[in-house]
Amino acid sequence: MKKISILLFTICTIFVFTTVAYCEPSTKKASKNTADFTAKDFESVVVSVKRYYIDKHIDVNMAYTDAAAFALMSLPHSLYIYPESYFLERDKFEEEEDVKPGKTFKLSTDDRFLIFDPDYKKIEEEKKKKAKPEDFDKKANNEKIKKMVEREKIRKEILYSRWKQINFGKKEFERIIAFIEKNLNKYKEPPIDEKIVEDEDDPKEDFSIKDIYLAAANGYLNSLDPHSNVFLKEVWEESMAKIQDGSFEGIGAILSGGGNRDVLVENPLEDRPAVKAGIRAGDIIEAVDGKPTKGMSLEKVVKRIKGKKGTIVRLTISRKGTSGTFDINVTRATIVIKNVTHRLIKDHKHIGYIKLTGFVKSYQESSDREIQKAFYKLEEAAKKNKTPLKALILDLRNNAGGYLDLAIDISDMFIKRGLIVSTRGPNRSPEEAWAKNPDLTDLPLAVLINAKSASASEIVASAIKYHGRGLLLGERTFGKATVQKLMDLPGNSQYVLKITQARYYSPSGQTIQVVGVEPDIEISAEDDGSFPFQFREENMWHHLPKIPAEVNNYRPKYDIEKLNSWVQGNGKAEAFLNKHKDDPIKPDYQLIRAVDYVEAMIASLK
Repeated sequence: MKKISILLFTICTIFVFTTVAYCEPSTKKASKNTADFTAKDFESVVVSVKRYYIDKHIDVNMAYTDAAAFALMSLPHSLYIYPESYFLERDKFEEEEDVKPGKTFKLSTDDRFLIFDPDYKKIEEEKKKKAKPEDFDKKANNEKIKKMVEREKIRKEILYSRWKQINFGKKEFERIIAFIEKNLNKYKEPPIDEKIVEDEDDPKEDFSIKDIYLAAANGYLNSLDPHSNVFLKEVWEESMAKIQDGSFEGIGAILSGGGNRDVLVENPLEDRPAVKAGIRAGDIIEAVDGKPTKGMSLEKVVKRIKGKKGTIVRLTISRKGTSGTFDINVTRATIVIKNVTHRLIKDHKHIGYIKLTGFVKSYQESSDREIQKAFYKLEEAAKKNKTPLKALILDLRNNAGGYLDLAIDISDMFIKRGLIVSTRGPNRSPEEAWAKNPDLTDLPLAVLINAKSASASEIVASAIKYHGRGLLLGERTFGKATVQKLMDLPGNSQYVLKITQARYYSPSGQTIQVVGVEPDIEISAEDDGSFPFQFREENMWHHLPKIPAEVNNYRPKYDIEKLNSWVQGNGKAEAFLNKHKDDPIKPDYQLIRAVDYVEAMIASLK
């Protein structure tokens, strides 16, 4: 058997525990970048694409088009490039509020494309005139998001077709770069509206031509697929460190929003300072130590909230059902974040629970070893309660992936024999990974998945489902089934190139690219039992297309109708959730509902 050791990486995901943020590096704005990146490095990316990319017949003209677009957008004073035919008719393809004021110009009168310079001052004035949005309506908002996503897809398809008509290519790209170099000082400062929300705690970073070439390189890669990019090696190392075990000093709460949205407390973590101080799920943070959060990015809000253990941060809170705002002082503490956590389910001490946040490995730990340790500790804890462990829940929700070989090893813990995954790419022999090691346990297994379970998570879920080893509960996964090679950029080892090399296939022989992994039983994570729109691979521009599946031939172990019948007659989740819906810590609706099905699995074996 060939062991697959290629790195498999994932969607951009943000985890915020008031200090932690992980995301694949963005190229929209300048970053802390002390390493040079030149025209030669850009060309190195182009050559690497020809040599390593999965598709040997890429649209080179569109690659240079996206490279030019990214270069212009990366300017602190962002500029935008359009086919002239599209821009003159853009009110047909874009919503009225999306058609921004500004001026256009051409590099040459013969050009069939133009550059758009938005009037940022007028845009800011128009934003201020808009009325405050009405109270949030989840169902209405869900429909609105779906329509916006579909509309944006159509708009991009039209824009793409217009670019194809004018044959923009390498020569035009080089003219754009020459224009930027000549006018860099003119567009080096951000427009006035961006200065309003600039964080004075962040040192100003000097923007230079290397940022332009780096943005262009990522534009070139972006034209291929959403998962290929190039970035500073130290940024990658910092990103990986943040999703491995670690600790930080903060308040212990999961936040969302920022920018144009309210900064929302998704959930304060149990026994952490936020809960102890009275912060509740659903609270909106209006200010931190008296400084308003309106218009501020989530990362900057997080930076203000974090601080030295024992110090106090003052949060100004607005809460549904309470008029006005009020202040809560929270004493910061050390918050420990683990890649693998475990516990016995409360009021169901015979059910073990293991949460895996990523597939990571280092000299200190590896996710597969940590899962083994967690399981043995669960067995010991169950014995102390004089109740043997009867089932296990493996939680892969919000797990964006990581190392492919770890996905294989973790799958192997539960599958006795058979194929786990295979990878296939052009000009290379298929590689297969088969179960070979003794199983960790033969207890009934439930795997929790959601729309943010991606890549390596989907390998584990699809293998367990295909072999009938366990029950998948939750909602359809993200749908990323591509494999990226991680390598030093040829000629510049300070940068890392991540490039799509192959697809991976489930044991059925089918790829789950775009379609994702379907749960055996859908379970909602919402209080009302709904399934709001979730952003997945299919919504990403330039994603690799799906390969139609011929047959769904997995081997279910449990009778789904009987499980549903048992839950309807014996389930306790909904009564529990109704009783605790107003708790300071929002109940984990999906997990609590899933426990009913795990109990049904146990009952079915009696």
